Amino acid sequence: MTLTRNLRLSLFGGLYFTQGVTLSFILTFNILYLGEAGYSPGEVGLLQAALLVPFILKIFLGMLSDGVNLFGLGHRKPYILIGLLGQTAIIYLVPSISVAEGLGTYTAALLLAATCMALYDTCTDGLALDTTPEEERGLVQGVMTAARAAGILVVLLVGGWIVTNLGWPWYFYILALLLLLPVPLVFLIREDPTQTRRRPFHWSAFKALGQGTVLLVAALGILYAFTLDGVLTFLSDYLRQTLHISIGNIGMLVALSMVGRIVGAVSNTWVTDKIGHRQSLFVAISLASLACAGLALGGSTSLVALFGFIFGVAYGYYAAVYGVVAMDFSDPHISASMFAIFMMFVNIGTAGGQSVGGMLTERLGFTGMVLVMGAINLINIPIVIGIFRRRRRLKEA
Repeated sequence: MTLTRNLRLSLFGGLYFTQGVTLSFILTFNILYLGEAGYSPGEVGLLQAALLVPFILKIFLGMLSDGVNLFGLGHRKPYILIGLLGQTAIIYLVPSISVAEGLGTYTAALLLAATCMALYDTCTDGLALDTTPEEERGLVQGVMTAARAAGILVVLLVGGWIVTNLGWPWYFYILALLLLLPVPLVFLIREDPTQTRRRPFHWSAFKALGQGTVLLVAALGILYAFTLDGVLTFLSDYLRQTLHISIGNIGMLVALSMVGRIVGAVSNTWVTDKIGHRQSLFVAISLASLACAGLALGGSTSLVALFGFIFGVAYGYYAAVYGVVAMDFSDPHISASMFAIFMMFVNIGTAGGQSVGGMLTERLGFTGMVLVMGAINLINIPIVIGIFRRRRRLKEA
């Protein structure tokens, strides 16, 4: 790989920024777009759920990348280009797809775009695993996590203005333009087998998924996403219904929390590699539970703003350090596949947290739910101890 460290970080940051741009559309503006077209929340919800399918199936895209050197161009570069350019083309063409007479064509187009995103996302992670020295994993994960949050924030801040003043077609055209930003850097990639951590694909490597340490890492991912996304999902509704904060101010508080997420991820770039992955996880766990306790205080907009920001910092830091640990335990023979599996467990945790979080909120209120989630998060302390105790024993054996 001939890329310098700075170019490598720029590449990974750029690719994750485009993910944030797309996620902002999927999670926010797609719902508004279809709502304006007259579709019910139930119809939109079904489409939103369908868009999750490609990300659940990322493991198969990882296996493809790990096993097949496409056209002799490499195991990562050609897939990243196909995914990125394919997604860009679809987003550019969305304004020409009519949603007036049904969602069939539109849904098919977005499913293809989501599959393209899942492809280059998986292969970007594989490339990071292939080329990042262990002592720089915190740096790389921090850059990628911060860049994704920045992509979400940028589109949240300017997307509404674009739609209001220029119209929906220009929103999609500008989105497509943003997706092209990292393409020149992708063309610079040269996959050199002598300068990569990747090893030849072996089916037998999947046996590692049954190891106790790997299962504990998966449990860590489930619980961190379960608690943080469980809280985040219902924060806006709590602000609206209980604290009676206006929609405009809710938007500002959500943006502040997203800035906190960027700060948390950037902090990870130097903290994790300096203090070690084990200690960094303890920092993430403590910070997340502190943020949950603070949000439970409620009472005023200023307190919510403060602890909402701290919650964002905790989220960004936690996500980045978990990515580091997932890199640590991804087998080089199936690196993209195994990392995708770890991320699948994070998605399972998110889904579970949203479901259980809703039930807890109905029974205990938002404050009670947040306190329960903060307590559940502390279960990760013995899990982390178990992970690194087992790892030490394996090294000594």
